[in-house]
Amino acid sequence: MGLMDFVKKKKEEIDKKHGKETVPEGKYSEPCALCGGAGTDKKWAGQYWHAKCFRRARKGAKGMF
Repeated sequence: MGLMDFVKKKKEEIDKKHGKETVPEGKYSEPCALCGGAGTDKKWAGQYWHAKCFRRARKGAKGMF
């Protein structure tokens, strides 16, 4: 457990105390095609993607050609 994990955990605990829910940020509220998480940023080929997941999938597909 690193320092940033500790800080993130503390912030989540404070938000729970005050009744705030963490809402994923992004353009779309659809699930990601790769990881299934909400708050996607990009729509491509009829599917919704996080920017990070899209880069990962594109780099993985590059090796297939």
